Order: sequence, then C-alpha cells, then structure tokens
Amino acid sequence: MTLNANLPLIEAYTLYVTGLKANQRQGISIDLNRFVQWYGRNGLVTSLTPQAVASYAEWVGLRGGDAVSKLEPVKAFLSFLKKKELVTRNLAPHLRVPKGKGRSRKLSDQNKIERAQLTREGYDLLTTKLATLKGERVGIVKDIGRAMEDKDFKENAPLDAAKERQGLVESMIKELEQTLNSAVIAGEDGSAAAPHVTIGKKVTLKDIASGREIIYRLVHPRESNPAQRKLSSESPVGKALLNRLEGDQVEIAAPRGTFNYSIERVEA
Repeated sequence: MTLNANLPLIEAYTLYVTGLKANQRQGISIDLNRFVQWYGRNGLVTSLTPQAVASYAEWVGLRGGDAVSKLEPVKAFLSFLKKKELVTRNLAPHLRVPKGKGRSRKLSDQNKIERAQLTREGYDLLTTKLATLKGERVGIVKDIGRAMEDKDFKENAPLDAAKERQGLVESMIKELEQTLNSAVIAGEDGSAAAPHVTIGKKVTLKDIASGREIIYRLVHPRESNPAQRKLSSESPVGKALLNRLEGDQVEIAAPRGTFNYSIERVEA
C-alpha cells in the first residue's frame, strides 16, 4: 500500500493507532493526542522538522511530570512515519528532554521572558494559529459532553482524552496570547536600518573551510523553520550571529565539530 506523504498529521495518527493491537493502544492516546494538538492537527507530515520535534520535547519537559514516559509513544509514532516513508529522515532521535531543564520548572516561569520580536509574517501566522485553537474549544466541549454521557467516569478513556486535549489547547492559547501581547514587529521599530544582525534580518554566511555560502533569516524561536531557512535566534548559530556585522567571523560549536563562518551580507 502506497501512502501519500502529504497526509495531515491527524490522518497519520489515525493510521498508526488503528494498526496497533488493542492492548498497545491503552495509555498512548493521550500522549499522542498531546503531540498532534501541539503541532497542529492539519499540519502536514512532510513539514515536520527535527527542530520542531526538539521544541516539543522541551515543551513537555517544562510542563513537569515524567517527560520521558510521555515522549515514548511519540517516538514510536515518529519511527512509524519513517518506516512508512512518510518522512525522509528518522525524527525520533530528536525527541529528547534537553539536559539541565528542571522538570519542576513551571511553564508560567518560561513565559516571563522579554518582549518577543517577531517578523510580520510570523506575527500573522501565530495570530491565525491562535484563532484556530480558539475555534477548537467548541468541538472539545462537545466531545466532553458526549463522553460524559457514559456514566462510568472511572474508566472513561474518551472523557480523559478530551479533558487532556482541552487542557493542552487552553495552555497553548495562553502561551500564544502572552507571546502576541508582548510582541514587537522586527524592523518596524527602526532596527531594519541598523547594520548589525537582528531578528528579521537575512544573513549570508560563507563556510571558511569549504567556501560554500548559506542564507538564513534570523527569527524568534516560535517562527523557526529550518526547511525555509528560518533560523531561531536561540539556536547556537542564531546566538552567535546576533549583533554581529558584515565581515565578522563567527565560530559555531556543533555536535559534528566546530565550524567557522564569515558574515558576507546582512540584509533587511
């Protein structure tokens, strides 16, 4: 059976779960639903990236509890996507809780950050995502109502799943509202005219060893998308580039070794 690689994530999830034995499905639906809701039910499987997967793992870790156990079902799902050739690389290894992230740290503490600098495009995308999540509230309430018609609340998996989904969606809404309410649009404050690297700028780098050039646009972590060359300002490369000028050389420490780049161009 040939599968369409452009499947929405929710359809891939359904395909995966229906292929499991009944005893394998127990206990994983909530954890998988959490991932699907976080990423977006209609997001395409092909748009999943290592950075998105790593961001989800960090988000789960910040919420507390046994993050490792919560991530195991998602790892198995990501491995399934690779096995069925719905993704080109195995994303499961990127799903790990970063070291040094205390599990007792509250999500609300993470939100106490400086004003988020977003590109205009990123601001609009997050605004659309917020509206979509708010629209899901109605459906979730209906799901809870239907599940509550089963009077056996002690063993009501649909009710538990719906309540978990409700909590997840409300948490994501709160996070997005906090980000958007504190957002500053990059470049609209006059920073576009500055010569140094700031969020929203397009940066051309040259690998000093190979001479190969690569172009990135530096963005807020919520906008990052490696496939579109949108680089998080919190990534090792992003941190090294911030506030640097054309002609500067930067050294980047990565798992594969240390790389040296020269900044060829900085453009708005």
